[in-house]
Amino acid sequence: MAISLQDQLLKAGLASKKQANKAKADKRKKKSKTAAPDNALQIQQQQTAKRDKDRQLNLDREQQKADKASISQARQIVESNRVTIPRGSDITHQFSHLKFVKSIYVDKQLQSQLFCGLLTVVFMDDKYWLIPTDQAHRLNALQSDWVVELPKKELKDDDDPYADYAIPDDLMW
Repeated sequence: MAISLQDQLLKAGLASKKQANKAKADKRKKKSKTAAPDNALQIQQQQTAKRDKDRQLNLDREQQKADKASISQARQIVESNRVTIPRGSDITHQFSHLKFVKSIYVDKQLQSQLFCGLLTVVFMDDKYWLIPTDQAHRLNALQSDWVVELPKKELKDDDDPYADYAIPDDLMW
């Protein structure tokens, strides 16, 4: 096996035992000094990564809490403002929801309120409910997918020659 340079210098008498020990100590010190900055840098990077991960987890938790509060508030709006549909209602009100035509049975008064835009159909817990339109606007701000269709405000044309003639909405074909 090859002899180290340090041992060769000791044999040749060019270096003393004291110098050899000092060189070994310096080498150890140098190793620890170079390892420390890398280690400190690594620790700092880990702390930064952990801080970012914790921040993201906190944001996710806050978002979940906000979503839960929004759903709770929307549910409360529907439950406190829903209009009861009388039993035995025989008039169907048809509307489209999720690309399907759906219908609910209403009476004459509810039908006229739906056509006038005073009531809106909403979907919650796999059921359709009727709530006042002003509450539907509040619900739309919280849970837009619950509102089936908001009544559209029609722009009236001043030059319309047929403005005096009402168009019947309840024609049965």
